[in-house]
Amino acid sequence: MNIDSVFNGKLMKLYKIIFHSIFFVFWFFCYASPVFAQTLTMDGAIATALKNNQKIKQYEEKLQQKKYDNIEAWGNFLPKVDLSGSYTRMNEPLTMDLSPIRNLIINLQANDQTELTNISNILQSGVPLNQQQKGVVFQQAYSQLNTSIPSFTEVFKQQDFKTATLTAVQPVFLGGKLIAAKKFASDELHSAEIELQKTKDDVIKETADNYLTVVLLQDIVKTRKAVLDGMKKHEALADKMFQEGIIANYNLLRAKVAVADAERDLFDAENNLDLAILSLKNSLGISEAANIQIADSLVYSDVLNDFNSYLETAMENQPVLKIISLKKDAAQQNFNVERSKFLPQAGLFGQYQMYPQYLSIIEPRWVIGFQVSINLFNGFQDYAKLQSARHLEDEVNYIQSDAERSIRLLINKNYKDAADSRERYIKTKASIELSKENLRLNEKRFETGLGTSLEVVDAELSLARNEIESEISLYDYYKNLTALNINAGNSNEVLRMWNKAEGR
Repeated sequence: MNIDSVFNGKLMKLYKIIFHSIFFVFWFFCYASPVFAQTLTMDGAIATALKNNQKIKQYEEKLQQKKYDNIEAWGNFLPKVDLSGSYTRMNEPLTMDLSPIRNLIINLQANDQTELTNISNILQSGVPLNQQQKGVVFQQAYSQLNTSIPSFTEVFKQQDFKTATLTAVQPVFLGGKLIAAKKFASDELHSAEIELQKTKDDVIKETADNYLTVVLLQDIVKTRKAVLDGMKKHEALADKMFQEGIIANYNLLRAKVAVADAERDLFDAENNLDLAILSLKNSLGISEAANIQIADSLVYSDVLNDFNSYLETAMENQPVLKIISLKKDAAQQNFNVERSKFLPQAGLFGQYQMYPQYLSIIEPRWVIGFQVSINLFNGFQDYAKLQSARHLEDEVNYIQSDAERSIRLLINKNYKDAADSRERYIKTKASIELSKENLRLNEKRFETGLGTSLEVVDAELSLARNEIESEISLYDYYKNLTALNINAGNSNEVLRMWNKAEGR
């Protein structure tokens, strides 16, 4: 057997395997991948939104900033230690010249010695010294004193010198300013945590609303498809009965119009569903090209609690009320800061020179001390700021009272809306059953020639209208429950109530 032919045959088989593999991969991504679209639940949707939302990431960074601001506020209680150094060159060294005093001392001493010599000469010879002799004695004494007495010129600071100074300052009492600053930083940190949670709550609400909208529209599309199927069956039956001469052409035309209307309604519902899915993808922070499927449907479950429980939870957990409470405390700390300006400020300080050889005789190697100061008058500025801080406290108190009333009103509205939606849903059950029975009777009447196509179409549309109204009522029920729990500051309840409704 030819070796080249065997090799070429194996090479062709290898090429075929590679080609088939590439073709399979291409087919998988182009056609098979939609089959493996991501199936989302409410839990998964909310988790994805919380992970991808840019607003949440922004407030997470803000929270990190406030954490370091709080650490900075702790640092105000610790001593401040600074190390400074310098090198200096002057045009000439600093000196103290007392030569005039030295010259005066020498002159006085020389004069005294001259007079003593003159007296001694008078006592010995009885003749005083003449002026020339006194001058010689004076010059001899002056020269001797000038040699023995050192110079009166002292260098205080060398022409070139270095300094290295270690300085420490420890605040002792600043009128409560440091404590107020620390409490303010803690309030800002807690406020950032609450703002982050509020942002998450807003994302949860938006995602839950968009998710519920998709679920609702999916159910509406199913209802519209069922209506279209029913209309097509009715059209086929009408065409058959028309061909047999049982009904008039008007009834057949009415059935055809009903089919066209049902197709248009289905088309509109599918377009609305596509838009709702795009909105959900935007809330999730994923690409519009991503393929997702929502397998849930609207199922009723009585998860509406007592009104007072929601109100109590809101008064305790509502993020807006928590933030206002922290702002109220911050206003109090601002008042404390302004009040501290009327109190004495006290602190310890110390300084140490690390190059003693360059110090002058009047400069110490180290110093420590205690300093106290108080402002006596600055044009009533501190008083005006104190009164402004007091009125800021009053303003925040009024804001808190107004916010509490607004939250009560909002909780009341959400609760009544949820209760009303639940009542409407429950009452539509009887209407749906009646509509189904009415459709069955009109279809039987039409089949026997006693009824008209208009009656069948109206019965079919009435059933669809009641079913869609029931779905919308159930959608409103869960949407109002979501708003109720979010506004009550209990976002965890959103998933719990939904999972309970779905039987998870």
